[in-house]
Amino acid sequence: MLFEDLRAFIAVIDHNSLTRAADVLSLTQSAVSRRLQHLEEVMGVELFDRNSRPPQPTALAHRVYEQALPLMLGARRLLDMARDDMAPTGTFRVGMTQAVGEMVLFDAVQRLRASFPALDLKLHTEWGAALQQQLLHGSLDAVAMMLPSPSTLPARMDGRLISTLPVAVVQSRQKPLVEGKADILALAQQEWILNPIGCGYRAALERAMGGAGQTLKLRVDTIGTDLQLQLIAAGAGLGLVPRSVLQRSAVAGQLMVVDTPGFSMQLDVWLVHALQMGNLKRAIDVLGEVVTDSLASLAAPPQMI
Repeated sequence: MLFEDLRAFIAVIDHNSLTRAADVLSLTQSAVSRRLQHLEEVMGVELFDRNSRPPQPTALAHRVYEQALPLMLGARRLLDMARDDMAPTGTFRVGMTQAVGEMVLFDAVQRLRASFPALDLKLHTEWGAALQQQLLHGSLDAVAMMLPSPSTLPARMDGRLISTLPVAVVQSRQKPLVEGKADILALAQQEWILNPIGCGYRAALERAMGGAGQTLKLRVDTIGTDLQLQLIAAGAGLGLVPRSVLQRSAVAGQLMVVDTPGFSMQLDVWLVHALQMGNLKRAIDVLGEVVTDSLASLAAPPQMI
């Protein structure tokens, strides 16, 4: 009720007329008068000098008006946050897995800042399991992550499948560790250059080896695809990399894909968000477009210069 009382009060001050305020608010004059009287009762003061004709706002009324304007603006913004047809406002908290971030983070920051300059973008990378928990707990608004294919989203999440990425086992072209084809048993005999625990690639590989009664032999545990591929090219171990990322790598010519019969890996890239997006819907839609465009650009054959 106070919200509506303040709306009526502001309209009367703005238009310097109860009649015009009633027209703007699509109310009767008596309804506007009742709201003004109720506001005065709540505040315990008279806001209009009724000895004047028409009644004039008091000095205190002008002070109340100055405070009521930002209050009403904030209230409208608060209500707009729940509407998905309104422009994004406030903070947009985005999480990406490390692998997705390496492929799309730069483009995402640039496009979102250009599309919504007033939006406060907060973006960080983390392992997928942690990002899912942060989304469920409400500390993130959207997450771009990978899940082993075929995949479905956990309960209480909504989102869209952006793409499915084939992942290759790679080794040094100059110093190969395996000759010809290599099944999971042969792969388990080699040392690997992989991300730390929490990485979806590594987890899928460990599951495959575990199913064959083998364990992963890890030589280097580090974050960063470029560094990993440099180490692999130097013959330090085998590694895993999306084929689209491999073809764009500066050391692609120093690497070769290992033929792995009986073992293949594909990862689904998802853009996931809370069930209710509110006025962040347009920002989430743009983020989805960026992820789609960035992955498509990576998958396209490199341009010859």
